[in-house]
Amino acid sequence: MNTSILQMLKQSSLLKVTPVFLAVAFTVALGTQSALATKLTGAPLPYERETKEFNSNNSVVIPPSASRFQRRLDYREEEKLKKQQEAEAAKKAELDKLRAIEDEKKAQAQQVENAKQYIQMAIDANNSAVAFGKQGRWNEAIVAHEKAVQYDPSNKQFKINLSAARTAYGQQRLSQHDYAGAAHLFRQALAAANDNSMAAKNLSEALKKQGIDPGSVDQRLELAEKFMASNDLVGASIEIQQCMALEQSARVYQKMGDLCVRYGQVTNAMAYYRQAIVKDADFGPAHRQLAFLQMSKNDFTAAAASLRKAVICDSKDVAAGQALVELWRKQVAQNPLLAENHLGLAGAMQLTGDFAGAEAEYRRLEALDPRNPGLESGRASLTRAYQHAKAEKHRLAAETLFSQGLRREALGEINQAVMLEPRNAKYQYLMGECLEGIGDYAAANKAYLTCVLIDPENNREAAARMKEMQKAAGMSGADVAKMSGQIGNQLSNQMNAAPQQMQQQALQQRQMQAQQMQQQQFAQQPPGSFRVAQPEEQPQQLQQPDPSRKSMYEGGSQRPAFNPQAMNFRTHDESQQAQADLEQERQQQARQAAMQAQQAQAQQAAQQQAAAQQNAAPSTNDALSQVSVLESQRDYQGAATLLKQMCEADVQNPELHHRLATNLLNLGQIVEAIPEFRIASALKPTMKAYSDDLARAMAIHKRSLMSDKSDSSVSGSK
Repeated sequence: MNTSILQMLKQSSLLKVTPVFLAVAFTVALGTQSALATKLTGAPLPYERETKEFNSNNSVVIPPSASRFQRRLDYREEEKLKKQQEAEAAKKAELDKLRAIEDEKKAQAQQVENAKQYIQMAIDANNSAVAFGKQGRWNEAIVAHEKAVQYDPSNKQFKINLSAARTAYGQQRLSQHDYAGAAHLFRQALAAANDNSMAAKNLSEALKKQGIDPGSVDQRLELAEKFMASNDLVGASIEIQQCMALEQSARVYQKMGDLCVRYGQVTNAMAYYRQAIVKDADFGPAHRQLAFLQMSKNDFTAAAASLRKAVICDSKDVAAGQALVELWRKQVAQNPLLAENHLGLAGAMQLTGDFAGAEAEYRRLEALDPRNPGLESGRASLTRAYQHAKAEKHRLAAETLFSQGLRREALGEINQAVMLEPRNAKYQYLMGECLEGIGDYAAANKAYLTCVLIDPENNREAAARMKEMQKAAGMSGADVAKMSGQIGNQLSNQMNAAPQQMQQQALQQRQMQAQQMQQQQFAQQPPGSFRVAQPEEQPQQLQQPDPSRKSMYEGGSQRPAFNPQAMNFRTHDESQQAQADLEQERQQQARQAAMQAQQAQAQQAAQQQAAAQQNAAPSTNDALSQVSVLESQRDYQGAATLLKQMCEADVQNPELHHRLATNLLNLGQIVEAIPEFRIASALKPTMKAYSDDLARAMAIHKRSLMSDKSDSSVSGSK
């Protein structure tokens, strides 16, 4: 027991001594390390109190710690910030405005200063030019005058001085026999001042020296074309202006329009082309050039009409014909299912002489719309075109033979042309020349008289030739009047017989085409298959076209029947007969008696016609009133039926055709209404309402075709 107690005491003493020993050992170790370490010479670290001197101005600001959430401004702070921004923007705008005003004032002041400088420079240049002119140094004088005009273009005196200098220099060149150079200077003088009469007079003198007639519009227009080809637009404009002073004709206006096109003045060019058409409605180049400008403005409807008129006026205008066909080809390419496009392309091809292409388009039209009202009239006009082309071949052959002195052979050819077209005045005149060449004066006189009866205004040469042969044959006025009546009756009978012949030809042609189509369909059927014709597939009765009425492709409408009794004209000059001998005076008296009788017959016929019109007017008015009643009752079918009868009785009344088209449109018969709208527009092209209604109906028809196509595609997809 004692032993265990001793051991416990020992352990407890060690526990007490060990911490003391460890502390002493740690202290000794630290002292040894500090004795071995390097002594620090830096300033001591600051205390915590020194970094928190809040009253010091150099206090360190600790930045706020970054946070994910930013504090949003309240509405008062936002309004305040917005007002500050608006105030700053207004202040900046005001400063910019003041600055712009200052800049504008400076620019105006600079412009005024520059204008003063330019005016002074122009005066100096003009003074130096005058000095050069006094010394005879015209090149330097002209250059100085041009600078004066350039510096001050509003000064008219400077332009007059420039024109005078160019005129003086041109006179010097004219005296030196440099006629071309002198003419160029005179044109430049007129360009500077168009009222320089001295320059115009000297220009005429220079042209005479060059062998050019200054009073000939043809020669001066040829000069203008040469200047335009060489890009001398100033010279071309002067020549065209001089032509306009000589002759205000359609060709001069057309050349002025071409010049405006070269200058880029499209509006002025169109105005000049329209003036040319007013001067001469049958001047083809003006229609063609106007069409080209309309195409540049994407007015294709007006362009097609102008091109068609250009080709009708001049069938040899290749540029207009190609443009017309190309225009319709594009329309067909854009909408190949529209029948009207094929009809227009067929007409364009027919006008340009592509009869095979026109017939192909008519077949496509028939496949798309067999009941199209324009199909029959188009094919009838194509038949007439074939016939006219055949007659033209005979005419060309006759002219060639006649020029070679083969009169009888030429007579045989022109006789074939006259048989095809008996109312062609040119054919009759050439036939008269051939008959006169072989010595058959009676027949030649008859041919000349026929020519005058067909077109008395444009066949003065035929009247003169007939007058000479009447003198040689000693024919009296009664004989001439009797022959006129006989020829008139013959022409009338020929025109009455012509429709039947044309109808027979058209009917035969359609029957042949139908047989060919049936053969093709039978050949395409598989062997052993049979097809029974349905009732609706039976051939319909063909409408008999009236060949005396020209279609829209031939550039005209229905012409009235020839009536020689209603014509009153002279085929000779009575003043010359009054100076003849007694025998000729007797002939004149007899001729006057015949003419009086003819006038009396013409007056009687006119009175009868007026009475017939008066009698027919109430019936027409009654019919129109009945149409109005039917339209008010919404009986459009009855109104259309009545209007069709009225249109057959009065074909040339555009109002009836337009009203019929309106009723057909109300019935939903768009295909039948479009030709009536087209006829009304053709009969009265100045009525804009007709053309607008035509365009509207065609647009409706186009939309209906497109909707039908889309419906069929949808049903097919289903």
